[in-house]
Amino acid sequence: MEAIMMPVAVLGITGVLMGLFLAYASKKFEVEVDPKVEAILAILPGVNCGACGYPGCSGYASGVALEGAKMTLCAPGGPKVAAKIGDIMGVAVEMPVKKKPAAKKPEVKKEAPKAQTGEPISASQEFIEKNKRMLMKFKEAFDAGDKEGFEKLENLAKMAKKDELLKYYEEIKAGKIVPDGSAPVATGAANANAISASKEFVEKNKRMLMKFKEAFDVGDKEGFEKLENLAKMAKKDELLKYYEEIKAGKTVPDPATMGSVVAAVKVEAISASKEFVEKNKRMLMKFKEAFDAGDKEGFEKLENLAKMAKKDELLKYYEEIKAGKTVPDPATMTDTPVAKEEAPKAEVKVSDSQKQEASYCSILGDGLCVPEQNEKVKEDLKKQAEPPKTAEELEREKQAASYCSVLGDGLCVPEENEQIVKQNLHQEIDKEIK
Repeated sequence: MEAIMMPVAVLGITGVLMGLFLAYASKKFEVEVDPKVEAILAILPGVNCGACGYPGCSGYASGVALEGAKMTLCAPGGPKVAAKIGDIMGVAVEMPVKKKPAAKKPEVKKEAPKAQTGEPISASQEFIEKNKRMLMKFKEAFDAGDKEGFEKLENLAKMAKKDELLKYYEEIKAGKIVPDGSAPVATGAANANAISASKEFVEKNKRMLMKFKEAFDVGDKEGFEKLENLAKMAKKDELLKYYEEIKAGKTVPDPATMGSVVAAVKVEAISASKEFVEKNKRMLMKFKEAFDAGDKEGFEKLENLAKMAKKDELLKYYEEIKAGKTVPDPATMTDTPVAKEEAPKAEVKVSDSQKQEASYCSILGDGLCVPEQNEKVKEDLKKQAEPPKTAEELEREKQAASYCSVLGDGLCVPEENEQIVKQNLHQEIDKEIK
C-alpha cells in the first residue's frame, strides 16, 4: 500500500508547487494592457475581416489606441462604431462623405463653317496656280478648326520668308476664298514666268525640277540643298541654272503645253546620210545625251573611241552635235537616189544581149532580168553594176573576212589591231571599276 501512496503523494505535491509557480509568474510577468484597447475591442464587430488593414479586430484596436490609426477604417461597423471609438479616444470623428462624380456635360461639337462664297483673295492667277495646294490645305485646316494644322503651315511660310503667302493666309482667315483657278490663261502668259529650259530638257529632268520646286516652296532647306549638291557632284551646270531660276520664283512648265513654242524653233539636223544614221544611231544618241547633260567624261570617251578606230566621219558629226545640231530619226529621212540612177545603164546592156526570156527570168539587182541558166550574164551584170575594187579595198576585205573586232557601235578594225583594241578596252574597264 505504501508503494502506491508514495508516488501519488509526490505527484500531488509537484502539481501544487507548479501551480503556485505559474500563478506567481503570471502576476510577476503580467503585461499591462491599455484599457482603451480593451474598450475599443469591445465595441468592434469582431468579424476579423481585415478590411481596415490590420490582422483582426484586436490588431486594429491596438493600432487606434497605441499607433494613432484612423478611427474610420472599420467598414462593417460604419459611422456608429467610428463615433464610439472617437468617444473612447476623446476625439470627434467625422466620416468622409463620398461625393458622387459630377455628370459629364455633353460636348458641344463645333460646326465647321460653311463654304464661303464671299470675296476671293487678292492673289494673282499665276500665284494661285503656283501655290494652290498650300492655300487649299491652309483653308481646309482653318475651316475645320484644325489650329495645329494651319499654324504649322504658317510657321513653314515664316521659315521660308514667304511674306506674300502669309498675307493671303490672313485673307483666308478673314473669310476670303481661294478661287479654283479654272479661268483660262493664255499660253504666252503661262510660259512667261517659266524657266528657260527647252521642252526636251524639261521632259528629261521634270521629276528633279518638280522635286526641287516642291522642296523650295515648302521651305524644306535640307531637301532642295541636297538636290543642288547632287547636281554639283554630277556637274549638271544646266540643271543648277534652272534651280536658281526656280528659287527666283519661276515655274516648271508642263512639257505638253510647250509644243507650240518648240515647233516655232527650227533645229538643224546633222548632215549625215540616212544609211549612216541608221548604222551609228546609238553612238550618235549616246554622244548627244552625254553632251546635253554636261557629262564631259562621257562624250570625250566616245570621241577617243572614234579616234582610235579612225572614224573621221563620226567625229565630224560629233562636232556638229556639239554645235547644237540634232540627230534625226532615220524613219523620217528620205533615201538618197544615187544607186537608182546608175541602174538603167546595166539595163541597156541586157537588152543588147537579146538573151532574155519572157516566160522565165530571175530578178537581179534593181529590176534587171536575165535568164536563170545564163550565169555568165549574171556575173557580167554584177561587174557592170559595181565599180572595180582597188587593191587596197581587196586587201581590207581579206583582213575583214579573216577577223573583225567590234569596237563601240559596229566599228570594225583589222585583225592586226586586235591586241591594241583589247589593251585599250581593258584600260577603259579598269578605269570604270576604279
